[in-house]
Order: sequence, then C-alpha cells, then structure tokens
Amino acid sequence: MKKRSIMLGSVVILAVLLVVGGTMAWFTAEAKPVVNTFKAGTVDINLIDEFPENGIENVNPGDTHSKVVRVENIGSKRAYIRVKLTPEFNPELPVDVVEYTILSDWIDGGDGWYYYKNIIQPGAATSNVIEEVKFKGREMGNEYQDATFTLTVEAEAIQATNGAINDQWGINPVDLGLEVLP
Repeated sequence: MKKRSIMLGSVVILAVLLVVGGTMAWFTAEAKPVVNTFKAGTVDINLIDEFPENGIENVNPGDTHSKVVRVENIGSKRAYIRVKLTPEFNPELPVDVVEYTILSDWIDGGDGWYYYKNIIQPGAATSNVIEEVKFKGREMGNEYQDATFTLTVEAEAIQATNGAINDQWGINPVDLGLEVLP
C-alpha cells in the first residue's frame, strides 16, 4: 500500500507539473542574426616610365633625352607616394655629369626619397617626377666613352589614413609640407 501511495503521489505531482508548466508559457521572440562584413581596401601602384624599352644607344656628352616618370594609384585607397632615383655608371664613374630635375610637385624628404605633395586618389596619377635626362657636355670626358648609365626608379605607396606614413616611413606629413587629410 505504501508503494501504491508513493506511486499515486508521484503521478499526481507529475500531472500538476504538466498542467502548471503548460500554463506558465511566456511570449518570446528571436531576432534574425546579422552578419557584418569588413573587407580591406588595397594600396597598389603602377610606375609609369616613358622610356625606350631597350634604352638609348650611342649617347653623347651634351645630349638630352626624354624620360617621363610618374606613379598611378591603381588600388582602392587614397595614398601617399614616394619615389627614389638611383643613378649609376658602369664602370663606376662620378654621376654628377648627368642632370635631371625633380619637378615642383615633389618634395625631397632628405632620406633619399622624393614625396609627392598631394594625396593620390584611387585611379589618379601623380604629376611627372622628371621629364628628361641631360648629359653635361663639358664635364663628360673620355673616361665616359663606352660607359653605361642607369637610372633606377623605385616607387612606394602607403595608405593616407591613420598615421601610416609616420608609423611606417617615419615621416610627419605636416613637417614635410605634404597634404594632410582633414
């Protein structure tokens, strides 16, 4: 009998719990999940060098040759641009007999690089860095015969936001006179 009472009590408690549990429902709702996507932009450049692919042969002292150099921003981010020009003769001879003028939109950073004064928008290009190379006639003696002159041009870009130019290149754009984003 005791077992029967325990069994009956258990059934009654279970029935009460089912009834009470069913009547204690709450209104609830769930929001649909939201997915946030962040895709990084790109910093990419193209060095445009208008110069004969095979170079120029038979150069004479006093000659001036066209060499147009500029940089195009082909990335998706606004960017600062810098360019380095490295002149060299083979065999090793003084390079001060060759002259090229860095144009006015470029600022000498004092670190071997020339910095474009404006931030370049995606799809835009800098103005020309140089437009010609001149071999000084009076200063170029016979030791330059059969010598080869090379002018290596390097270009780099960095995002124009969040102080990257200072962090990566150690350049304060305000001190150098470069454009600064508002």
